[in-house]
Amino acid sequence: MDMNMSDASTGMEMGEMDDSQMVMTFFSSSTTSLFSKSWKPTSSSEYAGTCVFLIVLAVIMRLMLALKPILEKSLWNTAVRPERELIPEDENGYQKDEMTARPPVKRVHDAVRRRWAAWRFKTSLSRAFFELLLATVGYLLMLAVMTMNVGYFLAVLGGLFLGTFIVGDLAADNSLYQDHHC
Repeated sequence: MDMNMSDASTGMEMGEMDDSQMVMTFFSSSTTSLFSKSWKPTSSSEYAGTCVFLIVLAVIMRLMLALKPILEKSLWNTAVRPERELIPEDENGYQKDEMTARPPVKRVHDAVRRRWAAWRFKTSLSRAFFELLLATVGYLLMLAVMTMNVGYFLAVLGGLFLGTFIVGDLAADNSLYQDHHC
């Protein structure tokens, strides 16, 4: 079963794939489709524009990640207050005296009920919408990298670097920002 390379690529340009092929190594091509078959650069300027788009998208992702802790503290206000702790403890780590008289299951039930009572539709809706946008941007960047196109890959990395360089100080002390990667 000798397969000639010219037979495998009949009618196709270098770097172009059909649905039955999957590239497993990085390659360089300025005609790689991005996100759909209709988004296919046909010139080097269109390819450069696509790479600039990926850089901007990666910067937007880093900006969103830097804004998330700020939104959590100011707009969404999800900080756990002592009266909203799941099982309140004193400064030594022991459960508070008034809480120990009740069974542990009742304490957890009461704490969950207090937290649920603090639930607000508007806050949850805006948080969920923000998370949806963040996930969408992250998955679009992942799909760009999964094309295995070197230019797209470097554009995403460059955008992540640039975004971190620009807004990294906003959330430098926040582990939430540091734990999210594409």
